[in-house]
This record gives sequence, structure tokens and C-alpha cells, in this order.
Amino acid sequence: MDRALALDLGSTRIKAGALSEDGQLRLLAEADAPPLTGADPVREGDAAAYAASARAVLAEALSRAPGLPVGIASQRSSFLLWEAASGRPVTPLVSWQDRRAAGWCAAHAHLEATVSARAGLPLSPHYAGPKLAVLLEGDPALGKGLADGRLRFGTLETYLLWTWSGGRVHHTDLSMAARTLLVDLETGGWDPTLLATFGVPPQGLPAIGDTAGLDIRVDIRVDIRLDSGAVVAATVADQPAAALAVLGDDPGTALVNLGTGGFVLRRVAGRADRLPGYLLGPLRRVGDQAAWALEGTINAIGPAVSALGPGPTPLPEADPSPDAFCLPDAAGVGAPHWRADLGPVLSPQARALGPDDRRRVLLEGILFRVREIVDDLAAPGPPIRRLLLAGGLAHEPFLAPTLAAATGRNLARLAEEEATLLGAARLAAGVPFSAPAATPVAPAGEYLAEKYPRWRAWLAAALAG
Repeated sequence: MDRALALDLGSTRIKAGALSEDGQLRLLAEADAPPLTGADPVREGDAAAYAASARAVLAEALSRAPGLPVGIASQRSSFLLWEAASGRPVTPLVSWQDRRAAGWCAAHAHLEATVSARAGLPLSPHYAGPKLAVLLEGDPALGKGLADGRLRFGTLETYLLWTWSGGRVHHTDLSMAARTLLVDLETGGWDPTLLATFGVPPQGLPAIGDTAGLDIRVDIRVDIRLDSGAVVAATVADQPAAALAVLGDDPGTALVNLGTGGFVLRRVAGRADRLPGYLLGPLRRVGDQAAWALEGTINAIGPAVSALGPGPTPLPEADPSPDAFCLPDAAGVGAPHWRADLGPVLSPQARALGPDDRRRVLLEGILFRVREIVDDLAAPGPPIRRLLLAGGLAHEPFLAPTLAAATGRNLARLAEEEATLLGAARLAAGVPFSAPAATPVAPAGEYLAEKYPRWRAWLAAALAG
């Protein structure tokens, strides 16, 4: 007997799964996400094609497990504008990986303090606000369309709910809205000062509703003979969904989620627990009750690893290239440095290596970035005693044991590989969160703990140069 369905709107894969009565998740359907296009720094996709793929995945899941409430987890910061009357996209799906607003952010650096104080985020081109500013400055008709009601703005899940509800529902939740750089964390609503900063008319924005307990009726029919009506009971951002599934209320455990991007999250008490260089955001909000986390990001590591071959990467007993270093962020450096103009960076010794050895050095860079972030996130509160590892890179043989050695903390690998789906399904079902099963990882590659301070010194020089 199943309790709920979940749909994960990923950057590379779209997946749907069902949550059973005993709390287990089973994958029902999946498909490749339509590929992104554009020369760096532009990364954009076909919103209509993505919507069609997502519709097909969810319809297949509903055909196998009909009548269940649905939770949707979405990639954050990807957005588009569309016609209110027809639902036709008038912009591409602008990916979170897109950095077209780097110049705008640099030219408006004097706004950093104001933006960060209100939104809990740095002024970064990864977020929708600066990219919207660039789009609206380049095409004033878009701003006019938002202002007069002809156009709508939304992140990916908002667009799908609009089209699947026939234009009845223009909804997002706080975990998604908070990553646009347009929301004041104190009020939990669209902020007039931030909207004015980026030149965004408020008329075209979705309502910010609850994360769970929803009753949004949608029709995702792909075949006239198939009744594919559904009720969406929850919408949530992908990393908050995974954190809710994994962390519960434990501030002494941090989630390390390594997939297309790298993310480290730990629970905090509330909005007051800010840390310079790191993201403070809501995991969920229902009524006046919210859960919060601090987060460090490592941008676009999955594509960087894949570009160097499928692996696996062996773990040597001693370091064969002690002077080879890597900064692995492939779409601008994330927390706590926030350098959109930089990354990835290889030391001269690393550039001289063959692909297999460069892959190993890139993985070293990932685990060093995780160590850097974990150490920082441990400062504001109780000690971080344990790390839980999830994501597509969690089963890379090199990474898990060396991460345990380099961080000096207990590390366990989650048995459930689809933490994002699990979190969204639990929200939709309205069941309590509990820690999933995880397998302890024995540390190996202890030489990397000694290499970490030298990587930090190299990183400081790379950031300064």
C-alpha cells in the first residue's frame, strides 16, 4: 500500500517515486531532462519540452499508483516568463547554472549589504533577481507585460502548476521563493525594496503559499483515454526536501549532497542564525511554522567530474601528485567565496596530469571544499558530529572514504539514493520525518588530511590572483 507520490524536477533527470506504508521509496518512472544550451555564461533550456517530459513521468507514475497525493521537489533558481492567457513561454527556462548577470552584479556591488541583509543570500548571478534585471533591461516589453498582467514569472514548479491547472494556480512555496533574491526572510514575502532593486513588477509574481497541506488539483493527461488527474499536496525545493528527509531536527548532523551541484546543509534554529558567506534559508513553511538551515554550495561539480570520464577513480596508498590542486566549482565559485568569474581552477601540476589523474585531483578538490564548508558551518552552533552522504557521487569509490579521512568526522552513506524524492513524498503524505538508514564509511587516504592545509594555501593564492 502506497501513501504518496513524489516528482523530482532535476537538472539532468526527472524522476517519480512512491512512498509505501512502511516508509520505503520505490522509483516508478524517470527520464532525461531536456539538455541545456548556450555558450558560457548562458545556460538555458526549453521550458515546454521540460514540462512535457515532467508530465509524461508523472503520468506514468500515476498509472502505476493512482489516486495518491503528489509532492513536487524542484531545482532551485531556474525560472521563466510565460503568457498568462496561453501558458506559452516567452523566455527560455533560464537555468540556475546561468551566469549572464555576472556583469550586472559586479556593476551593482554597492547593493550587496542591502540585498544580503534582506534575502539572506549574496548578490550572485546564480539567482533569479539579477538575471531578471538583465532580461528586463534588454527587453522592456517583458517588464511591461509583467506589470499589466499579460505575463507571469515563476520557477520551474510554478510554471508546471500553472499549465497543469489550466492557469488557475500561480503558486510557489517559501523554500523556492527564498532562492530568487526577491524575498525578505523576516516577512517571508516578496520584498518591495528587492523588487525595486532588480526592476521586477510585483503583478506577475506567484503567491507564496505553504510547503505542505496543499490541495492543488491538476490534470497531467498525456492520453485522452487515461484519467491522469492528481492532487498536488506539497511543493518544495530539492535540497530542502533532501535535508528534511535526512536531518530531521538534528543540528549535530550535516547533509553532504553531491550530485549535479554540491550542497552541505545543517539545521539551525531560525532566521537569526546567519553566517557570512553562507546561505540561510527555509526548508519548509506551513502556516506560521518554519524550519531553517544554513547551506554551503559547490557549483556544478557533477558535469566537471563527468567530463573527465566515468570512473571509478582508484584510491592510491600515497599521494602520487602532492602539488596538484583543484578548485572544482565549474559554474563560478560558491560559498563562502562567491566568485562568479572563477572556476574551475587547476594548479599547473594538475593541468599536466592525464585525464584519470586529473579526475582524482578534481575529486580531491570536492572533498576539500566540503571540509572547508563543514568546518565553517560547525562554528555557529553545536558541534557537527556526523556527516550523511547522498547524491550521485556518493558511490564514487574514491570519494566517500577520503571524505571521512579529510573531514575527521563520522561519515555514513545513505542507503536511500533518492533523498529528494523521499522528502517530497513524506511532505505530501504528511508523515513525520525520521532518519533513514545509513552505512558507516571507514576513512582511508589519510594523507589527504595533511594535504588539506596546503590546498587552503593554494586556494587563497588562486582567489587572490
